Amino acid sequence: MNPLEKKTESLFLGKNKTKSMRTRILLFVLLLNCINITGYGQETAYYPSLEAAIHQAKELFTKNKFIAAQQQFEAIAQKADDGSEIQSEAHFYKALCALRLDSKNGEELIVKFIEEHPVSPYKNKAWFELGSSQFNGGKYAQMLRSYQKLKSSSLDKQEQIKVHYQKGYAYFQTEKYQLAEVEFEKIKDTNNLYAGPAKYYWAHIHYLKEDYDAALSEFDKLKNNPAFAEVIPFYMSQIYYKRGQYDQVIEFTIPLLDEVSEDKKPELAKIIGSSYFYLKDFSKAIPYMEAYIDFTNSRVPEENYILGYAYHATGQYNKAIAPLETAARGKDELAQNAYYHLADSYIKTEQKDKARVAFESASELDFNAEIKEDALFNYAKITYELSYSPFNETIKAFDKYIALYPNSERNDAAYDYLVNVYMGTSNYKEAIESIEKIQVKNSSIRKAYQRVTFYRGLELFNNLYYESAIGLFDQSLANGEHSGEFKAGALFWKAEANYRLGRYQQAVSGFNQFLRTPGANARPEFRTAHYNLGYAYFKLKDYTAAGQSFQKYLDNNQDNQDQKVADAFNRLGDSFFVNRDFRNAIKNYDKAFWLKQYDADYALFQKAICLGLQRDQDQKISNLRTLVQTFPNSGLMDDALYELGRSYERTGQAKTAEGYYRDIINDFQQSSYRPKAILQLGLVLYNQSQFNQSLDAYKQVVEEYPNSQEAQSALLGIKNNYIELNNVDAYFAYAERLGSGVQVSVSEQDSLTYLAAEKSYMARDEQAKSQLERYLRQYPNGSFSLNAHFYLAEQRYTDKEYALALQDYEWVLAKGENIFTEPALEKASELQFNAANYEQALSYYERLENISNTQWNLLKARAGKMRSHYNLGNYQACIDAAKTLLSSEKLTDVLKREANYKLAKSYYQTKQLDAALPILGNLAEDTRSEEGAEAKYLLTEILYTQNQLAAAEEQVMDFISKNTPHQYWLARSFILLSDIYLSQGDRFQARHTLKSIVENYPETDDGIIETGQAKLQHLESLDEQEEQEGKRPMQIDINEQ
Repeated sequence: MNPLEKKTESLFLGKNKTKSMRTRILLFVLLLNCINITGYGQETAYYPSLEAAIHQAKELFTKNKFIAAQQQFEAIAQKADDGSEIQSEAHFYKALCALRLDSKNGEELIVKFIEEHPVSPYKNKAWFELGSSQFNGGKYAQMLRSYQKLKSSSLDKQEQIKVHYQKGYAYFQTEKYQLAEVEFEKIKDTNNLYAGPAKYYWAHIHYLKEDYDAALSEFDKLKNNPAFAEVIPFYMSQIYYKRGQYDQVIEFTIPLLDEVSEDKKPELAKIIGSSYFYLKDFSKAIPYMEAYIDFTNSRVPEENYILGYAYHATGQYNKAIAPLETAARGKDELAQNAYYHLADSYIKTEQKDKARVAFESASELDFNAEIKEDALFNYAKITYELSYSPFNETIKAFDKYIALYPNSERNDAAYDYLVNVYMGTSNYKEAIESIEKIQVKNSSIRKAYQRVTFYRGLELFNNLYYESAIGLFDQSLANGEHSGEFKAGALFWKAEANYRLGRYQQAVSGFNQFLRTPGANARPEFRTAHYNLGYAYFKLKDYTAAGQSFQKYLDNNQDNQDQKVADAFNRLGDSFFVNRDFRNAIKNYDKAFWLKQYDADYALFQKAICLGLQRDQDQKISNLRTLVQTFPNSGLMDDALYELGRSYERTGQAKTAEGYYRDIINDFQQSSYRPKAILQLGLVLYNQSQFNQSLDAYKQVVEEYPNSQEAQSALLGIKNNYIELNNVDAYFAYAERLGSGVQVSVSEQDSLTYLAAEKSYMARDEQAKSQLERYLRQYPNGSFSLNAHFYLAEQRYTDKEYALALQDYEWVLAKGENIFTEPALEKASELQFNAANYEQALSYYERLENISNTQWNLLKARAGKMRSHYNLGNYQACIDAAKTLLSSEKLTDVLKREANYKLAKSYYQTKQLDAALPILGNLAEDTRSEEGAEAKYLLTEILYTQNQLAAAEEQVMDFISKNTPHQYWLARSFILLSDIYLSQGDRFQARHTLKSIVENYPETDDGIIETGQAKLQHLESLDEQEEQEGKRPMQIDINEQ
């Protein structure tokens, strides 16, 4: 017998004990309790008339005429002298009649009698009758207390036997078997009606105590007793089975099947099937166990294990699965063996994924060391073969195997598998943790370490954690000798991370090092390296080097005509422009324009500016007019109109210039060019001697844009117009009316103090902040207070004094539209948003959207509106804002992803699931981002709530195959997968899915493990409930005989 079978046998022998056997021998009880108690009558020495009356009452009692007898006893008690013996006797029989009539107060009357007649000769009989009545009513504890006060020696022989039997039965029913045995022992061998039942219960107690020889001896004496003849064979079958005499079980029990009732056959079938199992005759065991389980629907692990093992042993692997799954619910040796054979059945039926789960479960139990080791290795191996490692299960499994079995002959294979896993895994974070545990790393491990640190760095980079990404790239570079390709990749992305962090000099060094590294040209990043390097130089204002880099990029991409090429031509043009090489600037702007892929309007505008600087005003005008006609929605429209006005003004076409200025004034209310256009209009009108109209224009500048540089210039124009109109007094009156908003003259001290502070600020001097603060203290309403507040805000922002910076930005914003309004709105909106003041942030973002002169600020404003609405729970408004943002030009991939995410989430929050689904589907294609990971979960959840279970399950499996650094959403999907399995009726998979989460999920404080544990405990409670309901020991009811 193998250890598995021995364990199963011990489980059966220990668990088929019957805790309580309800055997109500009513026939015996009824017969014995109907015995008359005529012996209670005694000769009396009382008055003849009362004596005759009590004699007559006793005769009525003997004839079971209890009502008439009770009435007569009541009359006698009233007539008898108080305290007399005859009165005591009458009270006793009156109470006894109440017992016989099953009156509600019968026992109460007996108790009253005992209390009121403590020395009556009937007191002992009263206790006996009270106890007997309590026995018949099932009040065993009360009966035992009553019999404790009974003097048994005063009872006759039959009454003493009855007391022993009733006490024994009461102890038996309350599971006090040792006390019951003592009572039954006293009467089982006597010659009376109670002997048979006492013998049966005594034998049954010994059966429970596993004293099978004693039990069998007594049962044998009862086999010819009609009351017990049918039930005794069941005991004998059970005893043979419990003794392990399986041949005798089969020989003795099979003939019984044709003799017993249908409800007894399943239990006997189980005994026969189990016996064949232990005899290793599995094919014969199967039909009997099938019959038993089909009839009872048993969920008892031991019983299902026998059937499942028999199926497995006879090669019926598909059939073995269901009973072995049921058997594998516990945490004992039986469960370990069940899991192990279940895993093999899954392998044989080509269900590797389920085999993986079963091997894992077998490996977690410690009862059979050989099975534990083999199961762990197979679990790790199959997990590797399936590429199933959402929570790094493969690496953890091999790590665990190597740690537990350091001297195993399989360790070399385990290390080989680990290296392959490291080289293929997408769970980079935990792969790094695993490798770092290895004390001695060989070349293959270090090569794998170079790979996983590189890809983990990319994960962090893609999720905008640039500083952390650099650390991982450095770790990868420390093992750079193993792969030139990964070394080059780490150099490139480290340089790009430095660029994103504003460390442009380090970015330049990194990109140059990348370009010099062997193997760099094999990487896809090589094609864009010069482009990125060009931008880094551009940020450093090294325009010559920037131009050279952009030129190299263009030389290497001559066949491309994409947006990046067009942008490179523009940046190369900018580099020439800054260096005043207008001819080459025009050449490159022209190429960018004709590609018409990206910023073609910008290229055309810059080309026009260059032509103007070359004094070719006609060509400048021509190109600007082309821009206005070709790009009517361009963000440069106001720029172009203003430059057209200036060019026509320079060529003496004042009326045409005036038209363009008026277009700006009327059509671009929020443009920064509007005060400039009004100012220039005033000048044009002045030059045409239209002094009153010019005066109106200049006043419009002063009144609409106070505290601006244009206002200061306009004041001079107002002065000149009043002089031409010969009305200087009106000028002074006007200036006085303006008050502090615009000053006629600026004091020299005011000017010098401000200019010194401004110079320090522009030079990034550490004293700049204190000088600007001093200026504002001295001249709170000074001529340059607007500038000072803005520059001070910028400095405080740089110094991370955000609250103070916000005060200054909002001071600037309170002064109406001015040259600093747009940058102040950009920062103030950001600061209010970061402070979670979303309502105020929203108002600033809306204002910024209206006045924005740059595409970047427009995108920032629209993104800010979307985020503010989302955080405020204004989901419908967020939908509109997200759609507007998505329709914008030059939207980065990061912003596009965020906009789609918030659009989908807003649809989800407003129950517009059909609208959310396609967007979530697109986002879910890339689960490397947090938005994509959450989208994958939400997509699955929606499908589940729509009862599309197969589609929902497919999404989770796809999520697993894609993997993600955002384990929280993958774990949420796993919990949802357990719900999917439950809905499909697959509790086994549901339970082990939850178990996988609880055991493998790395975080402990985000609620995932707690949720998994709660769901797992619920499933386990259901399993236990079903198992307990299935444990029905053979019910042997002798009352049926």
